[in-house]
Amino acid sequence: MELTCIENMATTNFAKKDPIIFRDSRVIENLLKDQGFYVPRCNYFDEVQTDIEPFMRKVVTTWMLEVCEEQMCEDQILPLAINYMDRFLCVCAIKRQQLQLLGATCLLIASKFRSSSVLTIDLLCAYTDYSVTYDHISSWEVLVLSKLQWNIAAVTGYDYIDQVIERFHWGNESILLRRHAHTLVSICYTEPSLVQTPPSLIAAACICSAIRGLKLSSDNQATRDVCYILNLDPISLELLVRFVDQIVEKVVPQKPKPNPNDTAKGVSNNGFESPNYKQPETPTEVENVYF
Repeated sequence: MELTCIENMATTNFAKKDPIIFRDSRVIENLLKDQGFYVPRCNYFDEVQTDIEPFMRKVVTTWMLEVCEEQMCEDQILPLAINYMDRFLCVCAIKRQQLQLLGATCLLIASKFRSSSVLTIDLLCAYTDYSVTYDHISSWEVLVLSKLQWNIAAVTGYDYIDQVIERFHWGNESILLRRHAHTLVSICYTEPSLVQTPPSLIAAACICSAIRGLKLSSDNQATRDVCYILNLDPISLELLVRFVDQIVEKVVPQKPKPNPNDTAKGVSNNGFESPNYKQPETPTEVENVYF
């Protein structure tokens, strides 16, 4: 007798949503209460690091984003890994040559903690073009965990998305809303200027930006609901939403205008496109985005 596995892992569904988790107010209350413990305590570019500049963090976190996209990691992995990196940089000065090593180590820890498919050390070494070794990442894993005092169950912007969307009727207006909001959260975590921004505010801004980009009719109501449930100032939220929209305009390519004189061109670089030009989702002006 032959046994055939017909399960398609690419399309396997997640567990059904638990109405208790998404309706109980204590969940969001606990997230809001705990998030302060995991926000980086200082602007480490000015107070701790002498060899690290904001643009360096941007380069490394963008690389981390690309690794997660290529490996199809769960959405929570990148924000969690970058949170580890920022908190580590608040307490330990490093050289610029060690920043990618730190990013790779944080991806390893985050994938072990939250992912069903762990990013291996060998894989991460390959993504650094072997500029770091297996032993480097192994030793830094212990260093990072010790500096974080093993507090790795951090609250990130990812944790708020479903909690907010599932509590209001406008969360069902578009099946793309959740996907776009998660993508925006990942993009926001690569921005150096948002290092000390509370995750609840980042999540709220990403949800509102996604709603506006999808042109949902409940835009104004959703903004009021988000401010109410997360105890946010509407002005602060609006400012961050506009900032998020500006970020997306920079990193997401717009749909090119058709030119009848152009001929079809093959994909360059042996069929590989950089993730910078192939973002899977974007929440602003969806009809103008070229996928």
